[in-house]
Amino acid sequence: MRHDHESFKTRLFLISLLRTILNLPIGFDEAVRNVMRRIKLEKREKRLMYILAYQTVVNFYGLKRLAREMGFGADVKAVVNLLEKLGYDFETYMEIVDEATQNLPIKERLAWKYSYPMWVVEELIKHLSVGEVEETLRCLNEKKRYIRINMVNTTVEEALECLEREGLRFQRHPKFEDVFRITDPFQPIGSSECFKKGYLIPEDISSYILVESIMKYVGNTVLDSCSAPGVKLLHLLSRRKSLRGVAVDYSGERVLEAVKILKKHVEQGRIILVNGDSRTLAYRNRFSTIIVDAPCSGSGAVYGDPSVKLRLDKRRVLKYSLIQLELVRNVLNQGENIVYATCSILPIEGEMIVQQIYEKGRVELQELSDEHIDKAYPGFDVSSKTYRIYPHKVGGQEFFISVLRGVR
Repeated sequence: MRHDHESFKTRLFLISLLRTILNLPIGFDEAVRNVMRRIKLEKREKRLMYILAYQTVVNFYGLKRLAREMGFGADVKAVVNLLEKLGYDFETYMEIVDEATQNLPIKERLAWKYSYPMWVVEELIKHLSVGEVEETLRCLNEKKRYIRINMVNTTVEEALECLEREGLRFQRHPKFEDVFRITDPFQPIGSSECFKKGYLIPEDISSYILVESIMKYVGNTVLDSCSAPGVKLLHLLSRRKSLRGVAVDYSGERVLEAVKILKKHVEQGRIILVNGDSRTLAYRNRFSTIIVDAPCSGSGAVYGDPSVKLRLDKRRVLKYSLIQLELVRNVLNQGENIVYATCSILPIEGEMIVQQIYEKGRVELQELSDEHIDKAYPGFDVSSKTYRIYPHKVGGQEFFISVLRGVR
């Protein structure tokens, strides 16, 4: 009887979660919290359900195809029926998929095995080798969690002692002394005293590399035009003590969240927070550096929010690209160096944005030099002076990066 009850809860949880993600504009973690509030779960069950939810969402396209081919149908219930049939065993699922995809054309095999829309795989294969595409998709599916020591509030030694007291297992980065990878990426860390005291800040290794690589173009005044939640801004502030500036975000809710974070980690007066639209805002003074960490598909940050995979359609991505272009165009004359970045694997949100600006003759492209970043996708006029952080090379998310200098 207990087994039947647990099976019912698992089915109800997964069906509710998938419908929530497919029908509401919210991320994975928020969707999980919403469903967990409606379904009574014990503490142990919550952890197991979270892991199961991640595996289900990150493999949703592949599960949907297998469900259809095995005669279950192709809706949310069909996916959950398939999983129930497999005993919610994802190793068994992957074995079935490996066998089923052996003789398929390479694009179709990669799309099914790594659970991405076919058009995404087709786009990537235009710019990368098949091996690189496979490694990229595999790495993006694998859950990871990184943290950075907030050197403003503590030291490496003090942070390490705190982590050990809390029993948080971690791996130190071989190069960066203030970056750790949490051994168990599903371990809850929000209630840790190390975070409450402001010793640690969640920051992906690729975000860390991005900030470190652009530091030579960061002056004393900064406009962070799409700031919240402010992770990269906090990183910049910790590296440049004289830095002052303005942080803007379109979402009032996200700005309020940024206020809490900045109060905890930054001395008062260094940053002015603004709830506004950086596509239209203008300023009297010119900034030495403008960061345009633009809203995007999130296709390069899948393991941070696997729900983005369920929203990867061409129309949505095109909408983001138009917003990105407007953002860059509006800030071009308001700063000396403009850092444009997106956590996207798609060139329409990276190389193609900078290409359109560059073709107008309004910018020069600045060079970046860092062992952890590579040239952007080939085949564009801007390829030699725009850059990417590749997931399979750094074990992190994918970012497109460029530094533009306006020509007056």
